[in-house]
Amino acid sequence: MDETPARRRTALRVAVGCGIGAIALTLAPIGMGGSAASAADGPTVSGPTGAVRPGDTVTIRGSGLTGCPTNTVDVYLASVNGGSSGEYDELLAAGLPVDAGHSIAFRHVIPTPVYSSNGATGQIVQAVNRIVVRCPGQENDLAQTPIEINEFRKEETASPPADLRARRILVEPATGLPGTEVTLWTNLRCGQSNADDDARVTWDGHFLAKLSIFDPAGTSYRFIVPEGPTRGPRPITVSCFAQGPGMPDNGTLRTDFRVPEPKLTVTPALATAGRPLRVEGSGFVGCGRPVDGGAGALSVRHGTNEFGRVPVAADGRFAGEVTVPSGLADGAGALTVACVGGAGYDGDVSVQLAVVAATKDAEPVGDRSEAAVNLPSPADLFDEPRPVVVAGATALAALPVLGFSAELFNRTWAENRLRIRRRLRPGAARPRSQPRVPELQVLAFVVLSAATCVAVEPGTGWNAGTGALALALVAAVPLGVLVYEGPAEAYRRRISRIRALPHLVPGALVVAVLLAAASRLLGMAPGYVYGLFLAFTSAGLRRLSPADEGRAIALGSWSLAGLAVVSWVWRIPVTHVLNDSDGAPFGWVLAEDLLTQCFVASVVGLVFGLLPMRFMDGHALWRWNRWAWAAIYVAALFLFTLTLLDPTGVAGGTTRTMWLRSMYLFAGAAVLSVLFWATFRLRPARPPVTP
Repeated sequence: MDETPARRRTALRVAVGCGIGAIALTLAPIGMGGSAASAADGPTVSGPTGAVRPGDTVTIRGSGLTGCPTNTVDVYLASVNGGSSGEYDELLAAGLPVDAGHSIAFRHVIPTPVYSSNGATGQIVQAVNRIVVRCPGQENDLAQTPIEINEFRKEETASPPADLRARRILVEPATGLPGTEVTLWTNLRCGQSNADDDARVTWDGHFLAKLSIFDPAGTSYRFIVPEGPTRGPRPITVSCFAQGPGMPDNGTLRTDFRVPEPKLTVTPALATAGRPLRVEGSGFVGCGRPVDGGAGALSVRHGTNEFGRVPVAADGRFAGEVTVPSGLADGAGALTVACVGGAGYDGDVSVQLAVVAATKDAEPVGDRSEAAVNLPSPADLFDEPRPVVVAGATALAALPVLGFSAELFNRTWAENRLRIRRRLRPGAARPRSQPRVPELQVLAFVVLSAATCVAVEPGTGWNAGTGALALALVAAVPLGVLVYEGPAEAYRRRISRIRALPHLVPGALVVAVLLAAASRLLGMAPGYVYGLFLAFTSAGLRRLSPADEGRAIALGSWSLAGLAVVSWVWRIPVTHVLNDSDGAPFGWVLAEDLLTQCFVASVVGLVFGLLPMRFMDGHALWRWNRWAWAAIYVAALFLFTLTLLDPTGVAGGTTRTMWLRSMYLFAGAAVLSVLFWATFRLRPARPPVTP
């Protein structure tokens, strides 16, 4: 009789408890928001859809990643075949920080797996590759997703390095950013049986891969530097899984691989409010490969003030200009560069920068010209290949365009030369004579060339920087003319034995003024300096064959190209001194300006002076040997396109501006030739009047 009420009370308590629990479970997501929902969903990882190839850069995302003690995760490419060999892992990312939303996102290069997804010949059928996320130091998978890779790792046939026997372990190369392919060599000896011949490879304490030791002379393993936030020396170790008595090698072999820290260079070292500031550097490879596949960008900040943003290339290099806010007060602080929105895992880099208010004058001594600062160095060509490829393709594509334009212009001129002369020089033509006072013409050339060149430089004024630029130009432009005209005139004099005197070329002077005006209007830096408006004349006393005149032009052209290359290379140590100097000494600034203007004047002089049109030196070379003209011109056009059309794009790896400006330039030459032809085609000459 007493048990029935007790049972009823127990059943009532259970029912009430279940009801409260159900209500709590229902209301929990409302109170906890997205985090609870994510936890309920569980950890997930996603990769590319469809088949990929080794070497492809793919986007990997993870979400709901909770439970790791360090709040970081490792990401692997796991390759399994279901056989006794077990699983082979390739480390893709090491110690990635998990954000507040319990997620990760990065782009990385896919390595070659041990097994392929399509059961290729020589592999076990039904091989599977997966992207796996784990907590560091743990073997359990947090999340995984399949990935289709239809290629597999093949046996290496390269010979071991000569010093492997002494060093036991080494890597080639020994430094590189995430995404760099590295070859690990070791002569570690493990056991003879299948169970004992494998070695463990670690990267900075994270399991990197399982290595089968099969050659006592040396075994190699290729891997890709994993994504991660750590920089500096990273230890790589190799040790046998089987340790103990009777094993050939016990213990661990170690070497270091250096992941370069981000670098930042700021020019000038003393910033002025309202003036541009150039920033360039490297090391932001994660920011250069955004997960959305777009273009990466870096934010440039000075304290709480953002100066602007600069693009970053896929290899982590960046270069660009930002403007210091005009209202910024005096003071020194850290200038910090970091990925926009905190994307990537590169961290940031800072340098100390002093700012002078706009109402005060910055120290003028040692001001570097904008042309010298913007001109890329030869080292930039090796770091980022895309602008080099675009410049080479543009130079080759421009040859037929310019050739067609020149032929159309020359034929039109030949067919209408009498009409053109009547319009340009009405009345009888005066006989040519030797120039009067050639020394005065040389002096006029020096003054005009320096004035024209200073005019193309943005930001010039009455200061020491402009003075250094003017002094450099007084020497650079005449030097370019002497290097070009000297060998050519020496050859002509040897052939004809007739002396010539220098004189100004009015038509070339017009070209120089037009180029200077266009450079200033378009804000080009370096500007287009054309200094070949001084030539030698014999007043028609000597006659050279087309072949001799062509050879003379070729000698001068190659000499001028040599001056350009030498000046460009000699700029490297001078630029390094100025970049590392706080005060930018006047003498070094003058040397940099001199070498810069020698390079610019030489390249621009070759590109515009060798146009194969009548009354240009390029026509004589074109008429003598078109292959010789093409060889010289394509080299000059390559340097012109690469370094002068978009100088800041070379370091950043951007090519759009370079491509557009080259298209405008060469298309403009073709349009002008067609208009010149159409002028005489649509307006035929008047028939002679019969008496």
